[in-house]
Amino acid sequence: MLTAIASIVLTLLAALAYGQTSGGAPVEYQPKGSIREYFLGAWKLVSTEYEYSDGHTTPYPGLGPDAAGFLMYTPSGHMCAQLMKPGRPRWSEANTPTAPEAASALDGFISYCGAFEIRENERIMIHRPETAWSPNYPGTTQERPYHLVNRDRFFFRGAGTEKQKDGTDVPVIWTITWERLK
Repeated sequence: MLTAIASIVLTLLAALAYGQTSGGAPVEYQPKGSIREYFLGAWKLVSTEYEYSDGHTTPYPGLGPDAAGFLMYTPSGHMCAQLMKPGRPRWSEANTPTAPEAASALDGFISYCGAFEIRENERIMIHRPETAWSPNYPGTTQERPYHLVNRDRFFFRGAGTEKQKDGTDVPVIWTITWERLK
């Protein structure tokens, strides 16, 4: 019962975030070619955001307001994504970090590569990581609802949860915005 209620709340939050509560979907950019062709190439991270039910927003946890990143899609159906928090501590020795330095290198860094597919009817990009910064990521299916802003900008947006310090989960709407590299 509680899971069903949480699902309904997340769906309503997603509808609000998508701007669909007024009865219609927002006007979205329509590329001249295929959706697949639209995504091919290299993209640079513009911003990450979590929006909470009270309306306040924060940058994606762990990456901060100045996150840097790249996203690439190839004609062969492969992709790579890297997102990083700038200013991570440098290692005292360039190629031989201490154990704590090596462990801290993962803080503020997300990276994975694999295959991709697009479900146009659902407006979802699917990432299937084969390599990743996290050993738990390869073999998973990462669904990214996409929204095309214009020829050179799009964002992924979806509903999720964020674990709080007290162990509870709160609903969030996450958004990751990308701009085409030229």
